[in-house]
Amino acid sequence: MKSENIKNVLAFAFISILLVLSIIFINTFFATILSDRDIDADLEPFPIIVLDAGHGGADGGAVGYDGTLEKDLNLQITKTLADLLRVSGYDVIMTRTEDVMLSTDDGIGSSKMQDLKQRLSISSEHPDTITISIHCNKFPSASCKGLQVYHSDSEKAAALAESVQSSVATILQTGNKRQIKKADSSIYLLHRAKNPSILIECGFLSNPDECASLSDQGYQKQLSAILLCAISSKYPPNSILES
Repeated sequence: MKSENIKNVLAFAFISILLVLSIIFINTFFATILSDRDIDADLEPFPIIVLDAGHGGADGGAVGYDGTLEKDLNLQITKTLADLLRVSGYDVIMTRTEDVMLSTDDGIGSSKMQDLKQRLSISSEHPDTITISIHCNKFPSASCKGLQVYHSDSEKAAALAESVQSSVATILQTGNKRQIKKADSSIYLLHRAKNPSILIECGFLSNPDECASLSDQGYQKQLSAILLCAISSKYPPNSILES
């Protein structure tokens, strides 16, 4: 038991070091690219990032083969990603930080619809934002696996979605052949989004191996680090521009 604990500690320490190094690399890389540019004259303001942990409270989302609740994994991954983004210099707004639904008390409409409208309202409050909604998937067949990204009707959203999809497929899920998709009306948040928005289905809870990975803190940190790199490739952090 002690040996297993030591292994877990060493694994956590190794992953933490990799995350720190990746943040240093990102900042150094973009500082070099932007060092010779007139940032005051040429660059548009960079967006605030709205992170949306899907579901919550009474809405558990998908249920894994072993009873794992999507709402819990969504929040864990979103919090990890938020920490990395903030350390890297981004301004981050989270739609939820606890296990709650975002429904109001006015009694108008279903709790689920109120929740979705609140999320959309948060993402639309600022004119210069991008929204990243974190979810997990499920399918009757346990063989289905792999992250997939959906995007709103926006060229910027499509570019960000492609950056995320290709980064994950290249680094973390080398067998992932899924393609990004433009959201239809069934994805409320993206279909009605005013700002560039993407929804990341991080994997399938109906697949035992993928469910186990998504439940692992080390894997969540790896995934979040890759998402950070994918976001940075399209939107360098404000801290770089202000240096």
